[in-house]
Amino acid sequence: PTPVPPRVLAAMSEPMIPHRGPEMKARTLALREKLQAVMRTEGAVMVWPGSGSAGWEAAIQNSCRVGDHVVATVCGDFGRRFADMAQRFGLRVHRIEAPWGQAVSADQVEEAIASTGNVRAVLVTHNETSTGVTNPLAEIAAVARVAGALVLVDAVSSAAAMPLEADTWDLDWVISGSQKAWMCPPGLMLASVSGRALERAATLETHRSFWDVTRMAKGFARGQTPTTPPISLLLALDVALDMMLEEGVEAMWERQRCLGDAVRRSIGDLGLEPYADPAFASSSLTAFRPPLGTTASQLRDAVREDSGIEVAIGQSVETDTVVRIGHMGWVGMPELDATIESIERVIAR
Repeated sequence: PTPVPPRVLAAMSEPMIPHRGPEMKARTLALREKLQAVMRTEGAVMVWPGSGSAGWEAAIQNSCRVGDHVVATVCGDFGRRFADMAQRFGLRVHRIEAPWGQAVSADQVEEAIASTGNVRAVLVTHNETSTGVTNPLAEIAAVARVAGALVLVDAVSSAAAMPLEADTWDLDWVISGSQKAWMCPPGLMLASVSGRALERAATLETHRSFWDVTRMAKGFARGQTPTTPPISLLLALDVALDMMLEEGVEAMWERQRCLGDAVRRSIGDLGLEPYADPAFASSSLTAFRPPLGTTASQLRDAVREDSGIEVAIGQSVETDTVVRIGHMGWVGMPELDATIESIERVIAR
């Protein structure tokens, strides 16, 4: 999770209100409009209790039947997990593998669709949190749409952190999590869903209840949810959205891009090797190799002891060989400078 601003924390301490009452309805409708503005869509948006992984399940269940062919981009641990989930639901998953630290190209996706045929959906991890790589989503979506496939986007660590245009890029599902660039505690799954995706869901005879997007879309458009929502988290998100819109969506994206550039320059100045291909480096986080002879967990623990600052290590096959610094959401150069200075002190010992 990322830091939560005091204004957002304060919203969570508001007295409880009835989730079927007029105040909650009005606040949910206002939140909906703000979420559309940040997601860059005039279509359906909704918020479920859950994590980003819950969004994968919702998108898959509402888009595909058992036996459908899907193409999945895999260039890190979260792309792998998204593809694994689709496979567990009985889909025929055609994985496009790129080396960790590299991006998947639109040409690779186009070739996979052509060789597979009758592809129902393309699963894209926009920003691979395990590696700090951002995939070329707009280009990938364009080739998927030519083939008539739905575009299901894991935007857990990209939405609100970097350019993402749900309508302009013709994206069908854009899934995110409140604990990333949205500046909220964990617990909310945010989604933008196209009209085309809603039509697809209405034709499916798959078994789904909690993740029924038809029910959720109709309810959220009226300021309601099918089940009891996490009221305090919704109030927090409402305030976080206010903060984003006060800053301006494009300004927010640019700020986080600049923070990422600054962190990568500082990491380079320390003689540390960036993990991600610079051409696809993320605005959300920076991944790099620890110094020779030091594991990622040793560096993380030493930074924690030195300054109390938390950096993350890698995941899966790169668990102890990659260090990650987040610069999404409510963070600025003072915090990042303190992090770099702590790393510098640790590696100088």
